[in-house]
Amino acid sequence: MAINENLNKSIFYAGSDTFSIQPLKRLLSLKYKRITVLTNPPKRQGRGMKIKNNPLAEYAAQHNLETFMPKNPNDNDFLAILSKKNPDVLITSAYGKILSEVFLDIFCLGNINIHPSLLPRWRGPSPIESALIEGDKTTGVTLMQMTDELDAGPVYQQESIQLSGENSKTLSKKLSLLAADMIQKFLPNFFAGNTAAKQQDESLVTYSKIIKKEHARIDWNETSQTIDKKIKAYYPWPIAHTYLDDKYLRIWDSEPLVGDEDKSNPGEIMDINKEGVVVKCNGSKIILKGIQPEGKKEMLAVDFARGNKLDGRRFS
Repeated sequence: MAINENLNKSIFYAGSDTFSIQPLKRLLSLKYKRITVLTNPPKRQGRGMKIKNNPLAEYAAQHNLETFMPKNPNDNDFLAILSKKNPDVLITSAYGKILSEVFLDIFCLGNINIHPSLLPRWRGPSPIESALIEGDKTTGVTLMQMTDELDAGPVYQQESIQLSGENSKTLSKKLSLLAADMIQKFLPNFFAGNTAAKQQDESLVTYSKIIKKEHARIDWNETSQTIDKKIKAYYPWPIAHTYLDDKYLRIWDSEPLVGDEDKSNPGEIMDINKEGVVVKCNGSKIILKGIQPEGKKEMLAVDFARGNKLDGRRFS
């Protein structure tokens, strides 16, 4: 009976990007009946700068879910609307906004934040990318209680996975599915009051940074391992990039090589083989496996090489 009663709890689910879809999808599959989505308003995106909804808003629309898109969820007018809804619990996943104490106090049973790292490591806006750039061996998902300080609240539960060559896109998918599994198991205990949260160890805190497009410019004076980590971390956005003469190229897949004694200049194209395009780095080489010329679709680097004379040329 208690489980069936839980299905009638009023759940506000706040998110924005693709990562936040899988946990919501799971809640719907479990037949939670009163789900309201809270997300960011549409904005101009893409080459044509057309006004578009974010991925979670699109998903909510497809499933006819009641959706609110306040520019500022802490605004008094929206807080009044929220209070009238008498919500039970708030679940957030990549919502991207700091919520006030007044906002959080409206939810009578409390809140749960889904964070894609093993807090206190990688608080902040880019935990997935940071784990890849720093070469972490493991990462995971944290279910935590929100406070008015970013990602600093007490932790309910964590689960980890091993990293093995993922990029941000594939790792995000894995962590999103893990988050969905965790929420499914956690919510019944949360509703029953059988959960406890543990304070984070502040001495272990690390912070991720806001990623900008300029961060993804490849520096061929770095080692192949460093460049490869960045290529993986910055896919699918902002995507690592370089120049061949004056042509802008995105690099979306690679593999580092080590132990190179060649004295060529960093960025110089050393070889073209069935694996891709081999480029000189600092004390090593890297195989570029995926390239996207400006204005064109992603392609294998070997196919790019067939249509362009690369011998003796250099990336900058």
